[in-house]
Amino acid sequence: MRIKYATTIKESEEELIQLEHQLRGQKTGDRVRLLRLLKSGIIKSLKEGAPIVGYSLIQVTRWWESYRKDGMAGLLKRQKPPGPSSRLTAEAWAALLAEVRVGRIATLEDARTYLERDWSINYKSEKSVWHVFKRHRVKWKTERRRYKQAN
Repeated sequence: MRIKYATTIKESEEELIQLEHQLRGQKTGDRVRLLRLLKSGIIKSLKEGAPIVGYSLIQVTRWWESYRKDGMAGLLKRQKPPGPSSRLTAEAWAALLAEVRVGRIATLEDARTYLERDWSINYKSEKSVWHVFKRHRVKWKTERRRYKQAN
């Protein structure tokens, strides 16, 4: 059974083009691009469209099922990634950055003890705090290595 995408997709090609331009640079823009290509007839199937948008056939099929089930709102809905939410609140993160900028926190161990003492947020090790900084894309500035026998 072949799906007639041109009639199944409710939005017009112009609406899809406009929405695709609005979502350019976002992951949801690829979903709209796939719909536009199907609606226009440039591609005939999901299997043909998957490599064009750069995703697997399984992922593209998931998008199509969410579109068929919930329409455009279902297609554009971003799923929350699985896993526990961060223990570090936005306020604690802002306070931690302020302390780093002032110079009271210089090491990961200082950051770990600060969070434990002032915010009651316990991390087991420095490595756990390092992951928090990495998730927020903050890099620690370190001194340049120096030869031991240099003057």
